[in-house]
Amino acid sequence: MRMEYKNGCKSCELTKRERCHAGGIIELDDFWILNHYGAKENNFLGRLVLQPKFHRMELAELTAEELETLGPNIGRVEKALKDYWCERFPSDPLQRVYVVYFFEEAFHPKGEWYLHIHLIARTKRLGRGEPWEIAAWNVRKLPKEPWFPADYQIRDENGREMNKESVEVLMASLRKRLQERGV
Repeated sequence: MRMEYKNGCKSCELTKRERCHAGGIIELDDFWILNHYGAKENNFLGRLVLQPKFHRMELAELTAEELETLGPNIGRVEKALKDYWCERFPSDPLQRVYVVYFFEEAFHPKGEWYLHIHLIARTKRLGRGEPWEIAAWNVRKLPKEPWFPADYQIRDENGREMNKESVEVLMASLRKRLQERGV
């Protein structure tokens, strides 16, 4: 598998820094980057995306090096995110980070998809007693609930960024924590 980008691929543009989400990207190593999930439907501070630096369509296309570093990178990001959350939201520490790999052409009917893995923070408060394995699937809908913590929201009801600074603080903290751990 060659190390190449695909012209017109939005994720490749992120990797090459031709476009960027709030907080920028974090290079984890020679193979992976991390960014805050910047899609308009995301209104949750605790939703990140891990993606390979080069254009890959599915897990089976990853190189041996990409595969070898995937698990350790997930673990490092989870630890850094838990540390950040504990410091920033001590009354609602992270209990789990969900690792979700959606890969459906239905989301991108023009075939403009790219391998990316969602890392979704789960705190005790966010489940509100509902089994979180159910609540996690509705992470898009949770911020619309009246009980959802305002500190965790990053967009208003119309999808406009309202809390860009919190994303930038999160990403700066993760960048620092991950660099301290040997990035």
